[in-house]
Amino acid sequence: PAVIFLDEIDSIAPMRGFAHDSGVTERIVNQLLAEMDGIEKLENVVVIAATNRPDILDPALLRPGRFEKLIYVPPPDEKARVEILKVHTRNIILGEDVSLDELAKMTEGYTGADLAALVRDASMRAVRENMKICIDEVSKNAKSAEERDKYMKQCMKERIVKVRFDHFQESLRRIKPSITQDMIQFYQSWIEKARQQIPKQQLKPSTFA
Repeated sequence: PAVIFLDEIDSIAPMRGFAHDSGVTERIVNQLLAEMDGIEKLENVVVIAATNRPDILDPALLRPGRFEKLIYVPPPDEKARVEILKVHTRNIILGEDVSLDELAKMTEGYTGADLAALVRDASMRAVRENMKICIDEVSKNAKSAEERDKYMKQCMKERIVKVRFDHFQESLRRIKPSITQDMIQFYQSWIEKARQQIPKQQLKPSTFA
């Protein structure tokens, strides 16, 4: 059994026939289509592809026997965002004032990647804050470069880096959702258009999810 995953398939299988196409892309798409036609006979092989540019995919990819099942994955809802935040914060120490449920409510429209960036940014703010405190303490007490290095390492080792809610609030001002409502509407309209273009006799119950 095997699962083959092709990420950003639009980069290797865009729509054929563009004037600027040198012919290389068309040959790649033709070869991919030929390979896909042979996979349907293999019972234990599943091919999955992902794209955020379905509008530039070659239409032949969506014919029955190839990528015939289309799944639209919208941005995560509030419950999913809580779970995503749990994953990205499991290796950091959160302040007592941090509520992942509250953060999930504040991040409507954020993707999984956006939430990961948010946690990274908040974590770095906490680290920089601790470093500044240590630098201030060392500059007051250390008299030589050797002492500064020693005290700095000791200070950073002793201090516990906690990511507080205000760190997340500051990060939210900088990290914005990477997708807009217009983009969401575009994806929704594209999936509806694709649904209408597939001949009814070729539709299966699992064609759309």
